[in-house]
Amino acid sequence: MNQLIRYCKGYLKLRLTGRMPERFLNLCAANQIIIWNLLYDDKNSYLLTMSIQDFRKIQPLCRKTGCTLHIVEKHGLPFFFYNNRKRKGFFIGFLLFVGLLYLLSCFIWNIHIDGNHANSTFTILTFLEQKGIHHGIWKNDVICQDISAEVRQAFPNITWVSTKIEGTRLLVEIKENVDGYKVKESEQKESNPCNLTATKAGEIVKIITRSGIPKVTEGTLCEKGEILVSGEIPIINDAGETIRYDYVHADSDIYLKTQYYYYKEFKRKYTHREYAEEIKTYPFLEAGDYRLDLKLPKKRNVPVVSYENRHQLFLTENFALPIYYGTTTSRTYREQEQIYTEDECRDIAGKQLRQYQDELEKMGVQISENNVKIKITDTKCIAKGELIVIEQAAEETPCEIQEVSPGKEHSLDEQ
Repeated sequence: MNQLIRYCKGYLKLRLTGRMPERFLNLCAANQIIIWNLLYDDKNSYLLTMSIQDFRKIQPLCRKTGCTLHIVEKHGLPFFFYNNRKRKGFFIGFLLFVGLLYLLSCFIWNIHIDGNHANSTFTILTFLEQKGIHHGIWKNDVICQDISAEVRQAFPNITWVSTKIEGTRLLVEIKENVDGYKVKESEQKESNPCNLTATKAGEIVKIITRSGIPKVTEGTLCEKGEILVSGEIPIINDAGETIRYDYVHADSDIYLKTQYYYYKEFKRKYTHREYAEEIKTYPFLEAGDYRLDLKLPKKRNVPVVSYENRHQLFLTENFALPIYYGTTTSRTYREQEQIYTEDECRDIAGKQLRQYQDELEKMGVQISENNVKIKITDTKCIAKGELIVIEQAAEETPCEIQEVSPGKEHSLDEQ
């Protein structure tokens, strides 16, 4: 910090000669004249450094001690401005740079979202842009209190929002209550009475009922649309008469054994690509609708496959510019018509079937039996058959509210 202050004020590197240089240095210390970088020279002289202000005060001290000071070097902004006093363009450009820097500091160039987990950063930035808060907005147009209120209102699972401006950065800190939001949804769901109905025909393998009255048991067959668990609970009096009905939200884990029909075919004849060993890579630059490719002209009538390693230029972490750069890699090839062997056909059909089974397992479907057969002809390979699976196949349907006759209600009041 002291070096910066000395450079702004300006300082001199001096050579001290004379009869009593030691006395001169003592007088400088007594008169609070600061000297630094003091060195003894081989020529019976001293090299020292002092500020311009102190240099103007030492003439009486030089006369008393019979010493002489010679200026060796000049440093600092005062000498820089004096030496470049005729370069008007430089100073005008410097002033314009400072003015442009100040002007750019009046805008928001970075919007940073912190603390979000359930809501993505892109979703929140899109919402803010719809409200007029975007990169490059004037700072005076940003009202932090309004932004916080709008974000809380738009996202129910956000419980706390803090918005503040730090330099050219708009910082939005949020806190989410994901668990409370899910519980609220489940409570609303459970308040609606409903039945559990079969979405397809099958055999009941397992049923675990938590709420409602089961209408089927394990080992029974059911049809599509049949009620498996009823949310309608009859209230019966001592005489065995139904006096009213209570309705609940049916909740049960029901597993059905059902079947999926599988069919997949592909042609044995295919086009094989043989790629060349030479790989060419060249850079590109894209700005808006304009693109610059630095590549050599390609050969005519030669097919080429290429892919891009593409990057977008960001001014800040969330402020993307419409400028892309990267490299394009190309490789020539030639095509040949070939035919899959029977072993290759079985291998490909098996991979397709395993991929289909993996997709079913990701959906929670258990494969019980595999009755798929592979048939190979001269032109194509066909895999078809049935998969016996166990899955949860029940959906919620609303209960039909039944009314009780007035006579039954009266008999209950009498009892």
